[in-house]
Amino acid sequence: MICIRCQHDSKYPERKAEGKCEKCGGKFAFEPREGARFSDQAFQKAIDKVSSEGKVKWGVEHLYYELCRRARPKSSLVVGCALFFIPMIPLTISTLAGPLPVAVLMVAAIILGLVAYRASGLSQDTLPRGDFEKMWDQWGRIHGKVPSAIQRKSQEEPSRAARAPEPDLEDYSFDRAVICDRARTADLLLANNFHFENNCAILSFDGYPKPAFESVRRMLKRNPRLEVYALHDATPVGCRLAHRLATDPEWFKGQGRVIDVGLRPVHAGPFKGLLLPSEGVVREGNGISVQEARWLSEHKLELAAIRPEQVLKRLFRAISRQPSFPSAAPESAPSLPSSRPDPSLATAGAIAVAGAAAAAAAAPPPGAKQKPKDNPKDNKDSGSSSSSGDGGGGGGGDSDWSVDTDSFSSDADSSDGGADSFG
Repeated sequence: MICIRCQHDSKYPERKAEGKCEKCGGKFAFEPREGARFSDQAFQKAIDKVSSEGKVKWGVEHLYYELCRRARPKSSLVVGCALFFIPMIPLTISTLAGPLPVAVLMVAAIILGLVAYRASGLSQDTLPRGDFEKMWDQWGRIHGKVPSAIQRKSQEEPSRAARAPEPDLEDYSFDRAVICDRARTADLLLANNFHFENNCAILSFDGYPKPAFESVRRMLKRNPRLEVYALHDATPVGCRLAHRLATDPEWFKGQGRVIDVGLRPVHAGPFKGLLLPSEGVVREGNGISVQEARWLSEHKLELAAIRPEQVLKRLFRAISRQPSFPSAAPESAPSLPSSRPDPSLATAGAIAVAGAAAAAAAAPPPGAKQKPKDNPKDNKDSGSSSSSGDGGGGGGGDSDWSVDTDSFSSDADSSDGGADSFG
């Protein structure tokens, strides 16, 4: 087993007694010979993958899904092949011998192929979360904190962000906002400075970041040209997020436009083995179609199953491809006058750097490319309706809202990872 400190190949008899590398004396966190599912080197490689070699911040949930990919049992593929080939061999012989019609063989091949395909993807819990949490704790005890891992600060701790905002702070606003369905998704974007690089506010629907949440939401509501991007898991709450943002008076009803860029059931294809069971029967409506309700009644899919760098790239792609509102700024929502963000919001990560010029100059995440497809849904204007559920807003005083399923599809752009990025 390779020591990740000195790269020495430590033999089991030499490390068995104390669990240490005989060359550098460093202790191993895991021992595969004694039942551990991963070696220290395999665990470190998973960390390197989710952090893009230390360049991207990530949460422990991303590491969990990365390890799930690596823990997928190869036996499921073997079972699928066996279910197909074992019956097919005698059927093929019988067909060649004459008694069995070719049509029967073709029908049998189709049926057995479907059965084998289903059997090869049956494993849903390749790594129990309890086992992962023990492994993560053990890694921290032996190797210490991982610098690229997101460490969320308590929202109850007093800080500069908790002080009252300046009197004129809410006179300013943003032209774009990303609203997440959970705090940990907002944490991913904030920790990687997505808000600064793309001149947008970032909040989670459940009130995070707490010190700045209400102030930022009030600022956003003052901008009638606001573009809102809903980023979420493929869950009932997540798939209804855009509809809720567009129709709830506490959010953005009758204002701007809302684009759903999160995960939906249509994205589930590349995530076999990473789907979670549903919590109950889901009814259609309020942004969920009949087909989606059927899928959500059986499964759910977390955004954390996508590697962090891909989330950043694809969200940037989704924002970049949208047509902008006219550039004239409304009197009630002037742009920020300087590049120095107010500390009360900058600490919470909800303020961007100064106006449209900063947005135009912001560089995309590494490797991101804009390559819109010839899909009529891709270039919907602000009056487009949703492609799911009971339709989007638009007209009647409600906000416009639409669904962009292409930006987070596995084949959105082969240059930024494609299906391989989704595991």
